[in-house]
Amino acid sequence: MATNQPIIVPINEFAQFNYVTTQIKIVFDLLIQQLIARRDALLGKLKDMKEEYLSKESTRKAAMEELANTQRHVEKLSLKVNENKDLHQQATDLYQQRIKQLETPTKLQQPFFSCTMLSQLQTQIAEFGEVKEWELDYSLKKEPILAVGKLGKGNNELSAGGLSLDEPNQLIYIADCGNSRIQVVSFEGKFLTRFGQDILKSPWGIAVTEESVFITDSELHALLQFNKKDYILVKRSKNGAGDGELNEPHGLCVDYNRDVYVADYYNRRVSIFSKALEFVNCFGSQQLKWPLDVKVTPTSIVVLDQSPNCVLLYSRSGHLMSSYISNGKDDVVHYPAFFSLDVAGNILITDINRHNIKILSPSGELIHTIGREGHGRGEFIRPFGISISVLGTIFVISLNPNFCLQAF
Repeated sequence: MATNQPIIVPINEFAQFNYVTTQIKIVFDLLIQQLIARRDALLGKLKDMKEEYLSKESTRKAAMEELANTQRHVEKLSLKVNENKDLHQQATDLYQQRIKQLETPTKLQQPFFSCTMLSQLQTQIAEFGEVKEWELDYSLKKEPILAVGKLGKGNNELSAGGLSLDEPNQLIYIADCGNSRIQVVSFEGKFLTRFGQDILKSPWGIAVTEESVFITDSELHALLQFNKKDYILVKRSKNGAGDGELNEPHGLCVDYNRDVYVADYYNRRVSIFSKALEFVNCFGSQQLKWPLDVKVTPTSIVVLDQSPNCVLLYSRSGHLMSSYISNGKDDVVHYPAFFSLDVAGNILITDINRHNIKILSPSGELIHTIGREGHGRGEFIRPFGISISVLGTIFVISLNPNFCLQAF
């Protein structure tokens, strides 16, 4: 007879094993995933480190290559600098030889500015960068950059005369004619010192060198030399009409050999003295009428004259080469006083009666006019002494009662 008893199923002896195996596999797979993730992370970090290393190595190599190139460039530049030192010395020696040759015309060879050495030097210098010609635009000089000094006899007051620049020391030496003294003013317009008042009567022309100040005195009919250390009178020339004597001298200049050239007004000539004020020579008595001022270049002597032939050009040996007809009532310059030359050879003349500065080209053509009659800035009353710096700044002295000394 049947009964309701439970069916007994045999226990699978592998069931427990499969269960355990499954659990181990789950745990093991998880561990494997963690290990894979850790491995991938380490591989990623290693890759980043490798890329960083390669990047730094590339940068280092580039830097080393740049450094090597720079060193080679520096060596090349050093070589060029040394070459230019040699060329500069050779050009300097050639220049000095040329100056000596200019003093003896029979020895002249090829023109100085066409010599091979200077062309080679210019080519070498051009390799360091673009070389541009410097041109001065006088049309930009409309208002003064400096206007100082009242007309008068007191401290820091002036009267008209010549002036000369001491560019290395940024000083202006003024022949204060009406006050019988020399005044020294900085390029900024500060009055620094004065001297000569116990010796001078009517100082007119003035020229400055490294050691000395040369002055012409029209009342003393003399050329005087002061040392710059203490402004004590060193030498003085004779008065008169003979060789080495002067009669109301006006402007003067000093050349590269330190010879002194004087516009000897009433003797109607230019007289030349050594730096010791010993007479050397004179010229121009056949052409000059009333010489006012003189300037010397490496190849010529330029004379300003109070005659219809206002500007006369002489060779260094004193032979007349040309003259410009520009003086007179209806001409370019009405009544000249002093003049200066810029680096291009242009001629800057103070015109007393027209109360301005006339700028002429080397061939005598009018380029520009600076200034006008008046008492204000940029205006003149009878301008006299004038000088232009190497950089193109024009300094001029006039009888302007408010601004005797102006610069443009």
